[in-house]
Amino acid sequence: MSLDEFESLFAQVRSFDWDPVKRAKTFEERGIYFDDAPHVFAGPILTRRSDRKGEVRYMVFGFLADVEVVYVCTFRATICWIMSARRARRDERKKYHAHLPHRSAQDQE
Repeated sequence: MSLDEFESLFAQVRSFDWDPVKRAKTFEERGIYFDDAPHVFAGPILTRRSDRKGEVRYMVFGFLADVEVVYVCTFRATICWIMSARRARRDERKKYHAHLPHRSAQDQE
């Protein structure tokens, strides 16, 4: 998916939502708040479509306090539904940084 296509979908978003139990569990296990998704999505991102269980889902790679993270979300009408968040794996960080011309390869470790 191109950034333009994602931005078009995202332009329709009026709010973010999530399962509160999943949000608490993710923060407890990974230290990442679902609440930070709007800040991550506003920065330089890389998106990949990642459908699962018959649902269109997106992996959104971005920065959260200089740490590469991945949010998995779907769009439900005007709501961006956050399903998970985690630190990006090393291979994902390399792909993400490859799309950021202002960052050097050393920054991706």
